[in-house]
Amino acid sequence: MLTIRKTLLVALVIAATAAGWFGKTVAQDPVSSYPFITVFDHEKVDASFSKAIPAGGSMVLFRRSTLQGPFRVNTQSRDSVRAVCPEQGCSHAGFTAVVYVVSGAATLVIGGSSAAAKPTAPDQFGGQPIQPGESHRIGKGDVIVVPPNSPHWYKDVESPFRYLEVGTP
Repeated sequence: MLTIRKTLLVALVIAATAAGWFGKTVAQDPVSSYPFITVFDHEKVDASFSKAIPAGGSMVLFRRSTLQGPFRVNTQSRDSVRAVCPEQGCSHAGFTAVVYVVSGAATLVIGGSSAAAKPTAPDQFGGQPIQPGESHRIGKGDVIVVPPNSPHWYKDVESPFRYLEVGTP
């Protein structure tokens, strides 16, 4: 009877050790370390662009809070006059925007006088026009990285001007 108990106890210790080793190995697997991987097929992205137009030009496709800060992906559709940034520009506090142009074209105006760099409130339009600034013609396939607190705006828009904007801390 004592031999059976010892054998059973040894078997349980071995099983517990193996389970701990296996659990540690699985926890280090890169795939299981990133359980928040999300895939959006083209139909969902297109639907988000379609919803952005009546919503004023912007629609959240994805949002996630992490230890590094919030991440988000917006679909931006600048097809109407009210959806295009005014001359006072756009400026985002607290995040860098990575822009990938999906369709259309526009003239991106960046920089300007120091008075232009004073938005009325974080993440809002405001301040003085950022003329003259630097003008860059952008179109499908272009990528633009806009650091925090950098006034910018789009003019001379060729519809449909659509882009993905990824906000990163």
